[in-house]
Amino acid sequence: MMSDPEITVIIPAYNVAGLILPCLSSVMAQSRNDWQAIVVDDGSTDATAAEIATLDDPRVSLVQQKNAGVSVARNHGLSLARGRFTMFLDGDDVLNPTALARLAAGLDAHPDAVAAFGTFLKILPSGAPYPGQKPLALHRYPDGDVLAAMLRGNFLANGGHVLLRTAVAQRLGGFDTALRLSEDWEFWCRLAAEGTFAFIGTEPEVFSLRVRPGSASGGLSVDWANHQPSLDAVLGNAAIRARFSAAAWRRLSLAMRASHMWECGRVNFTMRRFRPARRLMLGAIRLEPSAKRAALLVAASLQRHMRLALVSRLRFRDRDVAADRPA
Repeated sequence: MMSDPEITVIIPAYNVAGLILPCLSSVMAQSRNDWQAIVVDDGSTDATAAEIATLDDPRVSLVQQKNAGVSVARNHGLSLARGRFTMFLDGDDVLNPTALARLAAGLDAHPDAVAAFGTFLKILPSGAPYPGQKPLALHRYPDGDVLAAMLRGNFLANGGHVLLRTAVAQRLGGFDTALRLSEDWEFWCRLAAEGTFAFIGTEPEVFSLRVRPGSASGGLSVDWANHQPSLDAVLGNAAIRARFSAAAWRRLSLAMRASHMWECGRVNFTMRRFRPARRLMLGAIRLEPSAKRAALLVAASLQRHMRLALVSRLRFRDRDVAADRPA
């Protein structure tokens, strides 16, 4: 029997046939090998499970459950985690070969940190680079006590560039299964209230995030009502609120609402739903005036009438589909 690993990689998987093997291959290619990968197949109806079964590596295990959603799948994997450290990696994403080594070194170097994280690159469904990305060296992230920064807006793409202490994640109870959207942000907020986050540097990237235009989160994000439950969960968290003065909490409450409203507007814009996009973006600026958001709103208005995508995060989703087609 394999001795207990140092790192557990939890991979929720739902209908990712054709993508799950590249994901797992990137885990198997890590520069350190003291890991276990737990793939939780969340009731896939395609060949996801069959593809995983072709692997011959005792460090990779498959757990199957009825379809219950990504949070239930992640929590199922967390309950089985044996490593000191845990990563939540989506089944269509790809790790850099040095990812686990660098993140684990970051946690070991910062005993008080509850998580270590790095940068990421975006790729199209085919694996081709996502157009118009900012160079990694120009990215800026908070470090240390990141709670206020996380409340103001989720600076993490997903769990694929984060390694956290398993015991802390288990003590927190994992992800809130009642939330359908921004469940990761709500979890990161609770985690950030427990301790510091160690940023390991900009280069190389920790993982590549596969941008799929038809993702479930994008479909949910267009409806402002879907953002409210996660906001309510964080705003109602007494342990988080206790970290701030009454005045600071009032400011952060407005910032949280503005951030989610802006994101909802941004997603609407990328789906060419221009009327709700403008309403939501303007609403965010009214709640928390920001020169950056005002400039992005101008860029969005110009982009509507131009063929050139001025800002990567405002790219139209149909342009992503077109960019991914073979030449």
